[in-house]
Formats: sequence, structure tokens, C-alpha cells
Amino acid sequence: MPMTDNSERQKIEAAAGRLLAGKPLRSTGELTVVQLAAEAGLKRWKLTHQHTDLMHSFQAAARQLNGESPLITSWRTRAAELEESNRQLRARNEELEATVQTYAEVIADLSAVINQPADRGLASVVPIR
Repeated sequence: MPMTDNSERQKIEAAAGRLLAGKPLRSTGELTVVQLAAEAGLKRWKLTHQHTDLMHSFQAAARQLNGESPLITSWRTRAAELEESNRQLRARNEELEATVQTYAEVIADLSAVINQPADRGLASVVPIR
């Protein structure tokens, strides 16, 4: 049974609404005509040849969102948060490496003092084993 023109239009409108809201069911969530067709469960040519008014209104709405789905916007936000967290962890790691280096130098200096001859007045210093 062929799909009626009205039924196709309803599917396209519902799909456009989901994509613009960032809640895709059958597509990647990108705001493109190809993904609109996939979301509506229709062939792309149905949009580009039969329902051009819906295609153009979807493209205009997508441009108003700066061409980015809310779904992708949330991914970009998460990526930015992870990059900041990574930057903080790297800075902390550098601090800890500097601390470890300082401890290594102190241990080396103390070892040198402990291993000096007893005539230097350090006879009472006992090495820790």
C-alpha cells in the first residue's frame, strides 16, 4: 500500500522536530537533509523532489540553530569539559613530578651525608634500612 502524501509530510515534520530538539531516533542527529530523510524513514529524493517546502523550512530552522543539533552541542560541551579536566590533571602531574624530583634530591643529599666518614662528627647518624 503506497504511503499517502499527507502521511509522508507528517513523518517529515515529526522527524524535523526530533532532529531540531536533539532527540533523533533513526539518524545521527546531524541537521542535514540526508539525516532528515533517514529520521523520517524516507528516501532523500522524496524531500528534494516532492516535499521541497518541508526541506527548505527544515534547512532554515537548522541555520537558525547555527547548523548544529542540540545533540552535537552537548557533545561539544562534554568534550570541552574533558579537555579542561585533562589540562588540570596534566598540571597536577607536573606538580607531583617536581615534588618527587625534590624528594629524590633530598634523599641523595642525606645519603651522601650519612655515608661520609665518622670523623666529620656524624658518627651518631644511623642509616635507615
